Amino acid sequence: MSLQVRPVRSVAILATITITAIVLSAASLLLSLRARELQHSQQETQSLAQMLMEQTEKNFTSADLVLQGVQERLASPFGRQLPLDSRLVRLLLNARVSGLKNLSSIFLVDENGMLVNSSREQVIADLSLADRAYFKVFAEGRPDIAYLDKPVRNRIDNSWTLYLARRLSAKDGSFMGVAVAAISIADLEKSFNGVQLDYARPVSVYMSDGTLVASLPHREDAMGRVAPEFQGNTVPGKPNEISILSQRNASGGNEKLVVGRLANFPLLLAVTDVEEQSLQPWRETAIPVAVGVLLVSVFTAMVSVYLISKLQRKEALTEALNSANDRYQHTVDSVMDAIVAVDERMVILLFNPAAELMFGRLAKDTLGRPLDILIPANLRRVHEGHMQQFTGPDHDLPRTVVPTRNIVGLRADGTVFPIESTFSKSVVDGHLQLTAVLRDATEKHKAEQGLREANRQLRELSNSLTQVREQERTRISRELHDDLGQQLTGLKLSLSWLGNRIKDGRETAAQNVDDMRYQLDGAIASVRRIAAELRPRVLDDRDFAEALTWQTREFTRHSGLEVTLDLQAGALIKDNELATALFRIVQEALTNVVRHAQGTQVSISLTEIDGMVVLKIQDNGVGFDSASRQGGVGLVGMRERCTAVGGVFDIVSQAGEGTTISMSVPLAALRETEETE
Repeated sequence: MSLQVRPVRSVAILATITITAIVLSAASLLLSLRARELQHSQQETQSLAQMLMEQTEKNFTSADLVLQGVQERLASPFGRQLPLDSRLVRLLLNARVSGLKNLSSIFLVDENGMLVNSSREQVIADLSLADRAYFKVFAEGRPDIAYLDKPVRNRIDNSWTLYLARRLSAKDGSFMGVAVAAISIADLEKSFNGVQLDYARPVSVYMSDGTLVASLPHREDAMGRVAPEFQGNTVPGKPNEISILSQRNASGGNEKLVVGRLANFPLLLAVTDVEEQSLQPWRETAIPVAVGVLLVSVFTAMVSVYLISKLQRKEALTEALNSANDRYQHTVDSVMDAIVAVDERMVILLFNPAAELMFGRLAKDTLGRPLDILIPANLRRVHEGHMQQFTGPDHDLPRTVVPTRNIVGLRADGTVFPIESTFSKSVVDGHLQLTAVLRDATEKHKAEQGLREANRQLRELSNSLTQVREQERTRISRELHDDLGQQLTGLKLSLSWLGNRIKDGRETAAQNVDDMRYQLDGAIASVRRIAAELRPRVLDDRDFAEALTWQTREFTRHSGLEVTLDLQAGALIKDNELATALFRIVQEALTNVVRHAQGTQVSISLTEIDGMVVLKIQDNGVGFDSASRQGGVGLVGMRERCTAVGGVFDIVSQAGEGTTISMSVPLAALRETEETE
C-alpha cells in the first residue's frame, strides 16, 4: 500500500509546489514590475523637473537680461540725456519686451514711486507704486541686484503677475528709480504645457519660502500663500538640489513631490508624481498575467491528477528497474580503471567515474558523443582502422584483445597521453557494443623516458670524462715534456759541464752556478703550476671562502667578468669533499657564463636558509629554456657533483632572462661529516 501512496504523494507535493511557485513567481514578477514602474515614473518626474527648472531659469534669466539692457542703455551718455518719461525711452522698452512671451510689459518707476513710462501703449497717469515691495527695497538702499517680488494682482487688468526689478542709478550713483519686468503668471503656466510625458503631471512654482507662484493646473485658492504641501515640510536649501517629498492627495492616494531650487533666483519648481496614474500601464499588464497564472495553475492540477493515475501502475516496474540499474552502476563505478563503451557507430554509451578523472570530462557531457573526442585528431584514422577488426561479419563472436601500448588519448584540456587498453565486444539487444578498459600509462612512460634520459646523460658524462681525462693526460704530458723536461735537460747539461770543469781543475764562474739555480727555480715553478691546475693548493691552505674569493678574482682578471660575492655561510664548509664540489661547480658555472651565456655580471652567494646551506649562482646572460632542455655535459657534471655530496641541484633559466643555478646541502649532513672526521 505504501508503494502506491508514495508516488501519489510526490506528484501531489510537486503539483502544489509548482502551483505555489507559479503564483509566487507571478506575484514577485508583478511586484517587481510595479516597483520598476514606480521607479521609472519617479525618474521621469525627476527628469521633467530638471528640464522645467532649466526652462524656468532660462525664462527668468532672459527677463533679467532685458532689465540689465535697459539699465545699461539708460546709464549710457545718450540715455542719461533722456527723461524717463520720454518717447525714446518707451521705444526702448517696447524693443526690449518684444519677442519674450512671458513678459507682459516693462515699466519704469521714478525715485518718488510714480509710474513714469511703460512698454504698454497707455500709461496710467499719477499711478503711485511706492507701496510695492520691489520699489521699497531699492529706495531703502538695496544693492543693484535683481529682486523678485511675490505674485500680486496687476492693477491694470487684475491678473496674477510676478515682478522682477532692478535699480536705476543717476550719474553720481544716487537712486533714480526702478526698472520692472512684469511676468504674466498665466503665460508662465502655459509654458509648462509643452513639456509633458505619458500623462500630465502637475507642475508648480514657489517662492523660496513655499509661497505658490504658478501651477498647472492653476490653483487659484493657494496663489500668493504658502502652499499646503510645504506646511510642515522642509524646503530644499541648495541650488539645483532635487528633493522628493511623499504625501497623500485629496483622494487619499500616494504621490511624490519632486522639488528643486533654481540656481540664480529665489524660486522652487515642483513636479507631482501621482502613484495611481503612474501604475496605469502596470495594471494593463498585471490583469492578463494574473489570468494566465490562474489558467496555468488549473492545467497543472489536471496534469498532476493524470500522472498520479499512471504512476500507480508503473511503480513496481520502476522499483525493479532502479534496483537493477543501481547494481550495474555501482559495479561500473567501483572499478579503478577507466571503462568506455561504444556502439557500432563509435558513439559513447558508457563513461565511468575513473574515465572522467582520466580524460577530464564529465560523463553527462560525453555520453552520446563520438569516440573521436577522446582521440587526437592526427591519430583518429589509425585508431579507426584498429577498431574495424571488431565490427566485421564475425561480430557476434566474443573477442578480447591483449593490452597494447600504441593507443593515445586526448584530455579535455588538449593534452595527449599514452594508454594501456584491453578491448572486448558483446551484443546487447541485437546491437554491437565495444567495451574498453583503459589505464593511464603517462607516469610509466615518464619513468621510462626519465631513465633513458638519465642513462643517456650518464653515458655522455662518462664519455666526456674519458675524453677530458685523456686530454688532461695529454696536456700534462706535453707540459712535462715541453716545459719541465726541457728545463731539466738544460739543468743536466749545465751540471755535466760543471762536473767536467771541476774534474779538470778549472775555475768556474759564480754566474754559471746562479744560472743553474735559476733553471732549478723555473722547474720547481712549473711543477707547482701543474699541481695547482690539477688541484688548487688554496683549497688545502685556506678555508673555502678565501679559496673561492681567490678563484673568482683570478677568473675576473683573465675574463673581465664582473663577479659579486656574498659568502655568509663560508665558515660552515669544512668538509674537503664538499668544498671541492662547490669549488668545481663555481668554476664550471663561470666558464659556462663566458663560453655560452655571454654574460657580463655574475652574483655568487652562499647562505644558510632553513637548515640548508644554499649556493646560488646568477648571471645576466642570454639564458635558455630549462624546462625543455637540461643542458649539456657541464650541467650534468655539476648535478652529479651535487648529488655525490648529498645535495639538491636546481637550474632555472629562460631565454633572454639569464640563468640561476642553486645547490642546497642540509646542515645535518655537514655536521655528520664533521663528527665522522
